[in-house]
Amino acid sequence: MSERKQTAAENTATVEKTSPVVYCGPSVKNTVKQFTVYSDGDALPDAVTDFLNRIPAARGLMVPIADFANTRAALENPKSGAGIIFAAVKAALN
Repeated sequence: MSERKQTAAENTATVEKTSPVVYCGPSVKNTVKQFTVYSDGDALPDAVTDFLNRIPAARGLMVPIADFANTRAALENPKSGAGIIFAAVKAALN
C-alpha cells in the first residue's frame, strides 16, 4: 500500500470506546471507592491509574459492567478468584 493510502486509511479508522468498568476492590480514601463505575475503562482518573500501577492485583477487580453481578456474588466467597484478589489487595493496602 502506498504511503498516501495508508495515511488516509489510518485517518478514517474509528476509535472504539471501551465499555464501562466497575471497581470491585476495597475502597481507598481519596483514590478509589468500591463499586464505582467508570464510563471509559481506558480513561481512568490519574489517582486510580496510579493506584492500579502501585497494586497491579487491583486490576483484576476492575471488571466490565456486564460481569459485575457475577463478580459481586464471587466476592461473598473468600475462596473464589475475586475473593482471593480482594484479600490480596486489602493486604497490600496495610
